[in-house]
Amino acid sequence: MHRNLDSSGLHLFLLGRYSEANKIFNFILSNQPNDIYALCNRAATNLKLELFRQCIKDCDSVLSLQKNNQRAHVEKGKALYALNKIDEAKQVWMEGSTMFGDVYMYEELQSLLNQTNRPLDTGQKIPDCNPKLHTDQMASSAIAARGLVQHGVGRTEIDEKIAFGYLQVNTGNLLKGIAIFNDLIKTDPKIIAAYLGRGTSLALQGQLQMAINDFTSAIEIQPTCVDAWKRRGQSRAANGLDNEALQDLTHALDLQKDADSFQQRGLVLYKMKNFNKALMDFKSAATTDPTNKFSWNHMGLCLNVTGYPLQAIEAYKKALEIDPNLKEALVNTAQAYKDYGDFPNAESFFTKALDKDPTYVHGYQMRGLARYAVGKHKDALSDLKRCLDIDPQHKECRLMSGVIKQGMGMFRSAIADYDISVNVHDDQTGWYHREVALFIQKKLDQPWGSVNLDIDLDPQFREGMCKRTHPAVINYTKHIKSFDENIPDVDLSVKPSKEIKTLIEAAVQYGEKVRLNSPGYLTNARLIRGFGLAILEIAQTLRKIWRLGYTSLNQIRKRTISVSTVCGKHTEPSFFNWRDLYDIAVRWRRYSEPNDPVWWVDLLSQSQFAEGFGSHTPIVTGQTHVVRYYPMFPTAFPLMKSIIVSSSIYDQEFKSKIQDAEDYKELHNLIKRDLWVVTPCHSISRPGHILEGTRLTLQSVAEGYEYSIRTPGTPPRWEDYDIEMSHVWSLLSLEASKPEIDLDRVSDLILTMTYLWYNFMPLSRGSAACGYMGMLGMFGAVGIEITSSIPEGQQPDWIGILNSRHSDFIRILSSWLYPARQKTNLLESLPDIAETLPTIRSLLYTLNCSI
Repeated sequence: MHRNLDSSGLHLFLLGRYSEANKIFNFILSNQPNDIYALCNRAATNLKLELFRQCIKDCDSVLSLQKNNQRAHVEKGKALYALNKIDEAKQVWMEGSTMFGDVYMYEELQSLLNQTNRPLDTGQKIPDCNPKLHTDQMASSAIAARGLVQHGVGRTEIDEKIAFGYLQVNTGNLLKGIAIFNDLIKTDPKIIAAYLGRGTSLALQGQLQMAINDFTSAIEIQPTCVDAWKRRGQSRAANGLDNEALQDLTHALDLQKDADSFQQRGLVLYKMKNFNKALMDFKSAATTDPTNKFSWNHMGLCLNVTGYPLQAIEAYKKALEIDPNLKEALVNTAQAYKDYGDFPNAESFFTKALDKDPTYVHGYQMRGLARYAVGKHKDALSDLKRCLDIDPQHKECRLMSGVIKQGMGMFRSAIADYDISVNVHDDQTGWYHREVALFIQKKLDQPWGSVNLDIDLDPQFREGMCKRTHPAVINYTKHIKSFDENIPDVDLSVKPSKEIKTLIEAAVQYGEKVRLNSPGYLTNARLIRGFGLAILEIAQTLRKIWRLGYTSLNQIRKRTISVSTVCGKHTEPSFFNWRDLYDIAVRWRRYSEPNDPVWWVDLLSQSQFAEGFGSHTPIVTGQTHVVRYYPMFPTAFPLMKSIIVSSSIYDQEFKSKIQDAEDYKELHNLIKRDLWVVTPCHSISRPGHILEGTRLTLQSVAEGYEYSIRTPGTPPRWEDYDIEMSHVWSLLSLEASKPEIDLDRVSDLILTMTYLWYNFMPLSRGSAACGYMGMLGMFGAVGIEITSSIPEGQQPDWIGILNSRHSDFIRILSSWLYPARQKTNLLESLPDIAETLPTIRSLLYTLNCSI
């Protein structure tokens, strides 16, 4: 495999893609540190990248293994020469020329020595035995003679040097170019081309401030020089001076409207997250030069990031019409399809990009993430492995490789990935995942009743995981040092039993009903299976209570320690309540997607609970219309205005202006401050009482606004909802336990429970899915299957959040849900999930096994 990779590295080297070639040689040497071919090849790429000391280090490694390696002598000498260590370079070349070896290497060593024996000035140039040198000089002379030198002075001998200097810069010989421009500046300090050429060389070397100084000198000599303003703007942007860069590029455009200046200013604006203005510049660049594939590609990036993936795809296709091999546009097209929720097209374009370049790390990463998002974990893992084969230091791929393996029960390999994430990359997310993986690995074969992560893991740890706090900050001392060698990983090679196959088939049938048919949502096969299993377990559990008369937790074979609480204080109730119902969904949601921190908010640290930690869902963020949630804006925004107007603090004239505001920007300009309003949720148990729903929030942020919902979980709010949920749960249990149920009455109570849950939002993540799982599970418990999927464009949680009364929620959902109610005896024929899947091992196996 390494020889194949070496060939790929050589191919990239010949194409001038030295950084990519270097990564391949790095990978080979990480596995075979004494591979002489790879060391020599990496030395050559380091020399091309002007990483001279690293080149010398590689050559020394070669010579320690093979002291007569003439190629190492050649490359080491060139690196020393570039560092102005002339005598040391000559000594290395002389040593190499005395050794018996390859005749071509001997010839090159002699040529290098001959060149260094000539008188040299302090602006040393790396000796070059390339026969193209004289051809290049002749070409430069011809260009100068014809007066075609950009920013030339009209004197052939000077213009010839300028042209030759440009040629060195354009072919990557930066030190040679700098030496030529140094000579020119000594000859005449007013030659603009010399400052532009030297500044460009310095910028390419990463010496940005020196480059900026040269471009400034050019501007001082000729204030109308467009190239000087443009290049100083580019260098300032690369140096983090974005505002100054914008000023320079705007000045360049004032002098001359050209496509490149629009493109460069657009890039700076994009970097500053001012996507709307960047889009205007990229459009101007494309209008000025319709053949500029990069302008179309960046136009697509702006459209996609602002929430318009379908328009972005059209822009990317324009770029691909110009250059069908533009891999960046292919991957960006794929990502836009993914963001819209179209996985088949996304995977197709990712694969096209990787067919063009089989070493494209970013392509493997993004395809892997897309495959992961639809539950194709094995394929995703294959992509991430390929990514890490090419670039072992890829931080994001390493972390996600661990997450996927953890979800598949491959704990040893997952923990090895997390170890690298933590120890090499200092990845705090990897640290949290590693702690959870180590804990679960030790509990794989214990009964469910002994495991509850909401209670077993420290509250400070869970809070830190939600907030991505650096581990050094949290007060956590319960570190698990290693996995248990005596506990094997989950074996997915074992064929599933008949009982598990039956459960999976039924789970997929039920889990499909949770899938949202809205822009931005992908169909995740793993989540569908997990959601379906949760629905079945809820239904089976409630059936034992409602139809068989069980009431005690022990009677219904409760599989986990109860998380039922009162105002955040842990209790052990004797009877099954609403919270135990939803906790079944919570646990399945958590294990189905280990990358999400799904926790009960009141079981985080008590200080955080008191402060109101809760969920946060943006509809607009900055200049981005979030694809999944922006369709809710036409309902949410009028609701926000009506709540503001209902306040008595404004007079009627001002209220009219508020009602007339057409968007969040206009509203914020009217109010002249950030604001939030609380949506009402009318009580069922206490007529006239209004619970605090969610907070519709409008804030001014950098380059735009954030319009979002924020749902705080505070002790008073928790107690308020617990009263409501307990009341409705009692009514529902009473009705559902009757020998002959009133289906409409039971259905209304189930939807009322769901409505309250959506307004409550008691989880750090996953409340929406858990609410719908709970609803379908409750219907299943009374022998009813909902045969229809969620209608296109409908999101039940948002319907609950944006309606103040449960009756309105019932009216909207019942219009399509009640006609889809169908009697079923499926539960009576299914294996009992509590008995069939008694451990975390059996759960993970069932989530991942093939049937």
